[in-house]
Amino acid sequence: MKPMLKNPQTTNQARIFTALVLTSILSVASGLTLIKSAIANPINLLPATTNEVYADKSKPNRLPPSVTNAVLRDLASRIGTSRGELQIVNYSQKTWRNGCLELPQPNEFCTQALVPGWLVVVSNGRQKWTYHTNNNGRSLRLASSNNSSQNELPRKVREAVLQQAQEVSGLSARSLSILNFKATDWSDGCDRSTPPYPCDPIVVSGWQVTVGAANQRWVFLSDNDGARVKLAKDQNSTNANKPLTIPQSELPPPLDQGVVFRQISSGGFAGRTYQTVLLNDGSLIRVRIGDANDSERSVRRVSRQQVQQFEQLLQRTRGEFRNVNYPAPTGAADYITYTLTSRQGTVQYNDIAQNNLPQNLQLVIKAWSEINNNQATDDTSKLVPIPQSELPPPLDQGVVFRQISSGGFAARTYETVLRNDGTLIRVRVGDANDSERSVRRISRQQVQQFEQLLQRTKWDFRNVSYPAPNGAADFITHTLTSQNGTVQYNDISQNNLPTKLQRVVTAWNQLLGTSQ
Repeated sequence: MKPMLKNPQTTNQARIFTALVLTSILSVASGLTLIKSAIANPINLLPATTNEVYADKSKPNRLPPSVTNAVLRDLASRIGTSRGELQIVNYSQKTWRNGCLELPQPNEFCTQALVPGWLVVVSNGRQKWTYHTNNNGRSLRLASSNNSSQNELPRKVREAVLQQAQEVSGLSARSLSILNFKATDWSDGCDRSTPPYPCDPIVVSGWQVTVGAANQRWVFLSDNDGARVKLAKDQNSTNANKPLTIPQSELPPPLDQGVVFRQISSGGFAGRTYQTVLLNDGSLIRVRIGDANDSERSVRRVSRQQVQQFEQLLQRTRGEFRNVNYPAPTGAADYITYTLTSRQGTVQYNDIAQNNLPQNLQLVIKAWSEINNNQATDDTSKLVPIPQSELPPPLDQGVVFRQISSGGFAARTYETVLRNDGTLIRVRVGDANDSERSVRRISRQQVQQFEQLLQRTKWDFRNVSYPAPNGAADFITHTLTSQNGTVQYNDISQNNLPTKLQRVVTAWNQLLGTSQ
C-alpha cells in the first residue's frame, strides 16, 4: 500500500501560519521590554538650572535685597565706583562655621556659632569679587577678588606697595589692605629728548595697586618685581572722603510742593527708617517709614524767620547738593545713614564720616540739627557736671579708653574698650549669652598715638556732660572715659563740642574703622 503524500499547498499554509504566530509573540515581548525601559528611565525634558542671577526666578531661595544693597555698597566704596557699575552674577546660601564668616583676620577671636548666610559674587564686567555675609547683610566680609588678566599680585610687589603705603599714610601695615590691582604699563621719567618733544617717557610694565584704610584709598604704580614703586598722584588728589555719585535709580523722589527740606535717616542698631520734612510754614513733620498705624508721627513748628534763614543757607550751599554720597568706612557697622534733599538735589552721608564732610555741608547739618531741636547753638554747647553717683567706674588695669553708647531707636547699650596691647573688645551690656561680643585689634603704634592725643586733651575729661536739647528724642548718648576722667555727649550735640574733644571723637572713630 502506498503511503499518502501531504498536499503541498496545505504544508505551505501551515508554515506561514506558524511564522505569523512566532512574529506576534516576539512583537509583544519587544513591546513589553520597551514599556519597562521607558518606566525605568523616563526622559528628562526639564532644562538644566543655573546659578546665574539672571535666572533667579527659578531659584528656590532668592538673595534678600538687604544683602544685595550691603554687598554693592561695600564694594562700591572699596573700589571707588558707583553701584550702577556693579552686578551680582552668582550667589548661594551658606552656613558659616564661625562668627567671622570663615574669613578671620590675623589674631581675631571668632565665636564658634553657626551663622546662616550667603556667598555672593559681584562683577564689574572685568573682575569678580566674592563676599561672605550673614542672612541680612549686616555682617559681611570680602573673601577674594579675581582679576581676569592676572589672578595674583606678586609677593614682592605686594610687600613693596604696602611698605610705600605705610610711609605715605603714616599707618601700620595691619591697618592697610590691598583692595584692587591690575596689570598695566605706566610712564616714569624721561629716557631722552626727541625734538620737538622735550621728553621721551620711560614705559614701565607692571601693576596698578589700590590700597585702602577706613574711608581712604591710595593708588600706587609698581614695576613687575616691586623695585620701583610710586604714588599715582593724579588718582590720589581727592583721596580723603571722596564722594560717589548716587545712581539715578536710588535717588529719593523730589520734594513736594511747599516742602523746603527733607531728611531720611536709616540704619543704626534698630535698622528703622525715619523721614522728617520742613514745610515753608514752619511745620516739622516726622514719621517712621513702614509704620502702618502712623503711631510715631510728630508735628512741631519753628518760626518763619528760622525757615527763611535756613532757606538762605541752602541757597548759599546749593553746590553741595549734587546727588552724591559720602560712604562709610569699609567694615563699619551699626551706623546711621542720612539722606538730605533740598530743591537743588540730594546728598547722603553717615554719622561715622560726618566730621570729614565739606565745611559747607557741615554748616547745613548743624543748622538743620538746631531747627530739628528748636534750640539755639549756645543751648546745645552748655556743659553740666555729671553727678558722682552717675559716673561710670574707673578704667581697669591695662585699659586705655572706654566708650559706652546707649539710646537710639533700639535703646540698647554697647561698651567698647581699648586695651594697651591694641585689643578692641565690644559687648552689648545685658546680653546674657554674650552673643554680640567682638574682638578686634589695632597696632601698638596706633595705641600710642591715641594715648598721646588723650594726654594733650586731658582737661576735656573732667566728668562733664554736653546734654541734648530739650525735647530731643532717639539720640545716642556716648560716655567716654580715659585715665583722666569722663565726658558725655550725644550725636545731636556732637558738632558743638570743643575742638579738642572733637579730635578725640574723630580719632576714636577712625580706630574703630581701621581695626582688623
